[in-house]
Amino acid sequence: MTVQAPGPERPTFRRFRVEAVSEERGVELDTIYGTAGGIDSALEAFRYLGAGDTEVSVRRAEVEGTRAGTMQPRDEHIVFWVGDGSATIEDVDGGGALVVEPGVPVLLSASRRYAFTADVRTITMVHLSDRLLRRALVRSGHVPTGPVVLALESTDESARRTLRDVIRAHGGPVMDAALADAARQAVNAEIADAVVAAFPVIPSAAPTARGSAARAAEWIRTHADQPLTLRDIADAVGISERGLQNAMHRRFGESPMARLRAERLDGARRDLEDSGGELLVADVARRWQWAHLGRFAAAYAERFGEHPSDTLQRSRRDDALR
Repeated sequence: MTVQAPGPERPTFRRFRVEAVSEERGVELDTIYGTAGGIDSALEAFRYLGAGDTEVSVRRAEVEGTRAGTMQPRDEHIVFWVGDGSATIEDVDGGGALVVEPGVPVLLSASRRYAFTADVRTITMVHLSDRLLRRALVRSGHVPTGPVVLALESTDESARRTLRDVIRAHGGPVMDAALADAARQAVNAEIADAVVAAFPVIPSAAPTARGSAARAAEWIRTHADQPLTLRDIADAVGISERGLQNAMHRRFGESPMARLRAERLDGARRDLEDSGGELLVADVARRWQWAHLGRFAAAYAERFGEHPSDTLQRSRRDDALR
């Protein structure tokens, strides 16, 4: 069951708690991991706890029994490590398999399917949003233009050690509902940077456009919830404002600021749909840099054919039916 934490510090803060026996894993876990109907298990009991916001959350599972199945693509990237026992992970889409060793972090990319077998008692997981990981990649000098896929394992022991230290230092704050928004964003970014430093990027098999318009569109997507100007975008891509305008119009038939506006509306819609009805429309609008609530509502209705409050009410109804 997911519980929305009260308080103004981080309206997207969530707690996770699932306790079950036999094969009753819980609808929420099946949704998170894409395993509905796909687990073969001799599961006697498990306990699943965690907390965090929509960008980073830390979770821990205590399990009795064995299981095997296939995880489908999901919304978040997952770094995990087991405390004991044995497990295997196979990248169904990209090939390659890995025997999971206790204490060694493994990364599951959001867009990939993974077959697994596991006979372990404790698992620790860090979930990271795709948007957050893309920002970290941009900071590291890599601008992804397709699905973000990182290697299953890290061969850099120094980077792995840094990742473990960062997660150990920040795991508690991530799970603290009282952590101030600015501090939480800094903690989330540090964790994402450590993940990107530890796990190599796997290039897309399909060729991707590397022109200035594609790079600008990707940069806008990963920074849309921040205050931005046309100059900020042009500087990030390394061309003039006029050159950026021309490139975006040639490639996409729209201006950079129109793309930014659309990304902010799309981000707000995702937050409202995932909220379970527990957010305020005003909070979501502010998070996505809409200072005027009336203009936000009008733009939202024009793009999606419904008002933000309609999306929120539907999310509340859907959550009640789960």
